[in-house]
Amino acid sequence: MNNWKKKFIIIWTGQLFSILSSAVAQFAIVLWISLKTGSAEVLSFATIAALLPQILLGPFAGVYVDRWSRKWTMIGADGFVALCSAIMAVLFYFDCMDLWLIYLLLMLRSIGSAFHAPAMKSSIPLLAPARELTRIAGINQVIQSVSTICGPAIGAVLIVSFDMTLVMLLDVI
Repeated sequence: MNNWKKKFIIIWTGQLFSILSSAVAQFAIVLWISLKTGSAEVLSFATIAALLPQILLGPFAGVYVDRWSRKWTMIGADGFVALCSAIMAVLFYFDCMDLWLIYLLLMLRSIGSAFHAPAMKSSIPLLAPARELTRIAGINQVIQSVSTICGPAIGAVLIVSFDMTLVMLLDVI
């Protein structure tokens, strides 16, 4: 097996679990908010908090990612999202979770994600031969699609089966 294939297997395995667990946690938070408040307005604010930073930072994050080490940007962004999830897990554990904290932590998680995605995408051409880029893009899309489809289903099962603390710790792990 070529050296670049080994690197990609490691990256894809890590990214599959990272992206999937983030999708699970994101959906579980939304479902928890829905179950606890029953308010569409609260749910709307949570969705805005989770998406707006990525929308606003997305066009600019790529500029910085190109100047920084992509490897450390991905590690830092994933670590930051995990830290936010760990804080949420602790707050859920001590039953101190307020809506404003959820909004803030969702925004912070979104900021981390805004830097992670461009770092991952811009690393691909540096690691693989040009003839393999189409196949690699397809596999990356499969990982993203699996996370988008399976994340909410797994999140729903986990939130009815376990405490939110455990669901958030899954994202940390």
